[in-house]
Amino acid sequence: MRELLIKYRGKRSQREMAEKYGVSQQLWAFWEAGKSTPRPHVMKQIAIDSKIPMEKIFFDAFNQ
Repeated sequence: MRELLIKYRGKRSQREMAEKYGVSQQLWAFWEAGKSTPRPHVMKQIAIDSKIPMEKIFFDAFNQ
């Protein structure tokens, strides 16, 4: 579970977040669950928007 990604989403729906980043709601849900990881350019944009380093949000992807 990627708690920081869920925290960043806040009260917005997964669908809203998915639309913002140009992906499906299902893919966003996979990211939150840690079942997949966004492409690097999307990770970078999420980090910029959330003001949380992508290495923290997607810690598992950087520390395998």
